[in-house]
Amino acid sequence: MNLLIDKFADERTQLLLRRVLELYRQNYTRSDSARVWLATRGITDLALLDRHQVGWSDGRLRDVLPSEPPLLSELTGLGLFTAKGREFFAQCAVFPVFADDGRLASLIGYGADGKARVLPGSAPPLWNLAVAKTSAHLLLVPDILDGLALAVAGHGNVVALHPELGVFNATSLKTWGVQRLTLIHGDTPEALATVRSLQERLGSYPFGVATLSNTDGASALLMAHGPKHLGEAVLAVTSGLATVNIPGLQPLPGGFSLTIATRRYEVRGLQASPSRMKITVRAERGSKLHVDSLDLFAARARRQLLVDLVRLHEESADAIEGDIAKLLAACELRAAQPDLAGGPIEVSPVPEADRREAEAMGKDPKLMDTILEDFERCGLVGEKANKLVSYLAMTSRKMARPLAILNLSSSGTGKSALQEATCAFCPPEEAIRISNLSPKALFHRERDSLRHKFLALEEGKGVEGAAYALRVLLSAGELTTEVAAKNPATGRLVALRNRVEGPVAASLTTTSPNVDPETRSRFFVISADESSEQTAAILEFQRRQCTLDGLKAAEIRKTIYRRHHAFQRLLQPLLVVNPLVAQLSGMGNRLTARRDQPKILALVQAVAFLRQFAKEIKQYSTINYIEVDAEDLRIAAGLLESLLGPGHAEISRPAHELLRVLVQMRKAASTETADGNSAEFTFTRRQVREFAGWERTRVHRYLAELIDLEYAIRERSRRGMADRYILAWSEETPAAPSEMALPFGALLDAGHTAGSR
Repeated sequence: MNLLIDKFADERTQLLLRRVLELYRQNYTRSDSARVWLATRGITDLALLDRHQVGWSDGRLRDVLPSEPPLLSELTGLGLFTAKGREFFAQCAVFPVFADDGRLASLIGYGADGKARVLPGSAPPLWNLAVAKTSAHLLLVPDILDGLALAVAGHGNVVALHPELGVFNATSLKTWGVQRLTLIHGDTPEALATVRSLQERLGSYPFGVATLSNTDGASALLMAHGPKHLGEAVLAVTSGLATVNIPGLQPLPGGFSLTIATRRYEVRGLQASPSRMKITVRAERGSKLHVDSLDLFAARARRQLLVDLVRLHEESADAIEGDIAKLLAACELRAAQPDLAGGPIEVSPVPEADRREAEAMGKDPKLMDTILEDFERCGLVGEKANKLVSYLAMTSRKMARPLAILNLSSSGTGKSALQEATCAFCPPEEAIRISNLSPKALFHRERDSLRHKFLALEEGKGVEGAAYALRVLLSAGELTTEVAAKNPATGRLVALRNRVEGPVAASLTTTSPNVDPETRSRFFVISADESSEQTAAILEFQRRQCTLDGLKAAEIRKTIYRRHHAFQRLLQPLLVVNPLVAQLSGMGNRLTARRDQPKILALVQAVAFLRQFAKEIKQYSTINYIEVDAEDLRIAAGLLESLLGPGHAEISRPAHELLRVLVQMRKAASTETADGNSAEFTFTRRQVREFAGWERTRVHRYLAELIDLEYAIRERSRRGMADRYILAWSEETPAAPSEMALPFGALLDAGHTAGSR
């Protein structure tokens, strides 16, 4: 599609424009004024400016031109000089704008006043148009300086559409295969006019609108606060926007079709996992046909597909590479939403009735009780502290420092059931469930695909290889990786950098007490209630599910989930300030307190964040925040008192339960001996299984933990004899405190003090 008007289409004009641009680029390399002016706008990335071929006009273009009157006349006709002979772009930073066929469509200059000057008579397309052909999600800004600002902040998928610029409509988007479009603008009347103009151009084509409040736009925000703040602000205003329909995506039996411009692809047999994306793709052009089965996550397979499709469609490699990127995005979308059937993934506005119900729940002083009741009605009985801390962790995904929980329990105790129930309360667009995670998978996610998400990792064994990535993501809030790749233009190796931004809230389940200490230290560790009373309650609930009441309960759950989804979507990403932090002093001076105290403070903040509807929103400068109150401390202290288990022991809760069983065995054996001496008490694993009714794996796993921490000792046994063990702990000797026991004590005291007021 040629977007050049006739005036700029001929070869002579292209030659002249490119020659002038080259002179401007040479001026930029020599001019300190150019670099200083751009630096004052927050734009200092030389590689970025070189990529976009920025130039500088010092007003002396006429002095370097050959003294040929026809040449000056041609340049005047192109608008580079005014009728009075003045250079049009004098003292301006100059940016080229290219058409979709690569030809130069226009030049746009910015003077000291920051206002754009468009080459007279030109009708250029989007600035940075090339990225529109290879990006599934486009950020649209009304100005090139705003576009550069977003690029500096790490959002390279940005295009600029100045109000005076040319063709941009729904047909263009469909031709390029753009799947999502978001307009980023400042809080100005001109921005609102741009929104209205865009609505007229796009008609019914859906797009999102994100406003950077209290600023003139991205460039102004970059100058005021820097690239990190701008990047976070953009993610904050776009994270809740609806993801629009993928143009050209249609469902097929066992797959889908995707049409980009005149090219149509059929995809079937989608098999997705964190490390593979296997598909069978079919492409036709006239009588030619190409069918291939491949893994889209394999770079070599994509390269071969690129070669085959370029040959089939007789298109440029850039266009087909964009097609493959959009095919991959569509496959990932279908894998995440298998019931999508080709339709849009939309975050619908919260209906007014749901909004009122959710706000009433948030303002209710008995919010915590309501959450527990809803867990019960959705199938989770007992375990109040575990359910509340899981819900808090899920909710904390919207905070700057989310929580992470590790459910360490025996097999079959309901770890996965708790995690699934918590995920069900989370809006589906903000929960990511993963059963298996390869070591490098998180490093290669899309930039904002994990930001403020709830990451539910179903089994510790499935993520062992990715433990390092998970630790860094939880601690640093982002992942950054660089790999070497060959530049196809120069053949030289270059470093490609990928950044995946958090923060994320995480939930991990495991049966192994031998979780890597470095990983475990990032999590709150919880354990299921394995008592016989809890087992009886679960069995009773399971029986009720087979009755008519169980059928009715299944219908009620839908209403509960809808209310919680509305509640979660209405929670504002407010900062939490703790004015009561002085009451939490005395958390000990053990080295581990450096890591444990932030987790405890984050739990307190998460409680306050969850209760934000019942709090006054305060403001410091332009920042909205809420404060921790005494009730928040009381709730957090009560949760920790339950979570840390009996005596806050260093051993896990399942191991503590085994220790209790062994004490009972020793008492029983003591009453059976003639002298009542229990010091010689020894036992075998089989005796434990028969006494407690535990399965073999459970006894083996947690007895090993007790031996490792010297609560039990393994005796040397003779060949052919069963191993025997000595219980090396008595009830008179308290269990060693956990690493978190000392900092917990300070919070418990503060919580009790708060509760007594």
